[in-house]
Amino acid sequence: MDIKKYSECQVLKGKVAVITGAGSGIGKASAALFLTEGAKVVAADINYDSVAALGSEFPEYKDNIRPFKVDVSKKEEVEAMIDYAIGEFGKMDILFNNAGIMDGMIPVDELSDELWNKILRINTDSVMYACRKAVRYFLSRGEGGVILNTASVGGICGGRAGLAYTASKHAVVGMTKNIAVMYGDMGIRCNAICPGGIKTNIGIGLSKPSERGVMRMQKSTSTMDRMGDPLEIAAAAVFLSSDSATFVNGAILSVDGGWTAY
Repeated sequence: MDIKKYSECQVLKGKVAVITGAGSGIGKASAALFLTEGAKVVAADINYDSVAALGSEFPEYKDNIRPFKVDVSKKEEVEAMIDYAIGEFGKMDILFNNAGIMDGMIPVDELSDELWNKILRINTDSVMYACRKAVRYFLSRGEGGVILNTASVGGICGGRAGLAYTASKHAVVGMTKNIAVMYGDMGIRCNAICPGGIKTNIGIGLSKPSERGVMRMQKSTSTMDRMGDPLEIAAAAVFLSSDSATFVNGAILSVDGGWTAY
């Protein structure tokens, strides 16, 4: 999908956004679309070279991009990322917790403690660290703010991934709703997007996925009409982050082409 097909309405003009996992896939598409819509963006990723290259890929917006290397599983690095955005641009208005990994469709009897802990650190702990830091900042400045989390259809269904990923994304859905309720009266909105099958490099994770897990998951894929484009998720992210969505709080939005409607 061509980013030029989207209208440049500048719906995020004057906003500062932090986007994790911005080096590829949904995160990269979101960074590009946020920039197109007028935002300044801290593009964060564990692969620094991928986000450092965004300035040359989108030269017209290079002054509005700041690359940042972050391992989202580490609290100190997540907090430093938000401090960096505030230091560079003077504020942060939008936090988009997008980084995550898959688990190779591993069911519980095949699941190791090591994989369980890795998935939860990257997919769940990271979201809590970032949300906590963002909420404290938004409360201190007294102007509210927006938090957007990438959950998954795996966060609302039981058979789209392995146990660890499913649990991690169900947790993200729960955190999203809790934050929305706890801080909606303070002007802080927190929503989640649940992508379906998207054409990115995340795949299903691991070089040797579970045969049982893949076989069971494939029972649902016959209801998919097609794979989604990362820009189709980015478009939803722009809407939820914009002032057009000021009454949208605690929403868990499936963007999956109808996959979970079947």
